[in-house]
Amino acid sequence: MLDQLSTASIAEALDIADAHHWTRQPPRSDRARLRFLASKEKDPAALSRRLGATPQKLRRLLASQPGAANQELSRAILKEVVRLWQPRIRHRAHQVASQQQHSMHVHFCGWFGFNASAGSSDDGRLRRLSENLHHPYPARLLEARHHNASEDELRTIVADGIGESYFKVSPGRSGLHAVRLADIDYIEFSYY
Repeated sequence: MLDQLSTASIAEALDIADAHHWTRQPPRSDRARLRFLASKEKDPAALSRRLGATPQKLRRLLASQPGAANQELSRAILKEVVRLWQPRIRHRAHQVASQQQHSMHVHFCGWFGFNASAGSSDDGRLRRLSENLHHPYPARLLEARHHNASEDELRTIVADGIGESYFKVSPGRSGLHAVRLADIDYIEFSYY
């Protein structure tokens, strides 16, 4: 199920990493997944907006009418289930990851480097990296995700953490340029 998902979104990548801590698997069919989502969201219009489908299409899917689900809708339903499944297990895993040193690993392909003048050796470029996020970045990242921080805020936390790990610089030191992460092709997280 999770092998169907890859993403350039940090929030979605964290949700996918959370799925590796589940103690029970979510429903397998689109209809069962949609029933689960409908139990969490009482407003059908809000659910249909989040899934990018009309309320009528969702009703047809719940009634098992043929042709109700397409690949795009199936993927949207799966992403929402991954985001909402087993919140207590997710919270417990976040607490453990936030308290442990070197507990989060990130693997990505994207534009990464210092904010420097164009053409300098410090200028950013497309990189494919696998790095550990050191303390306190996992805790900051998971807390920001818990509070539904914007993708830009999450990206800044990840960039600072990778910059400290990869370049061995702290973003707070005077005289150092901040690092930036942009144009992400894909990103994956894992934590223990």
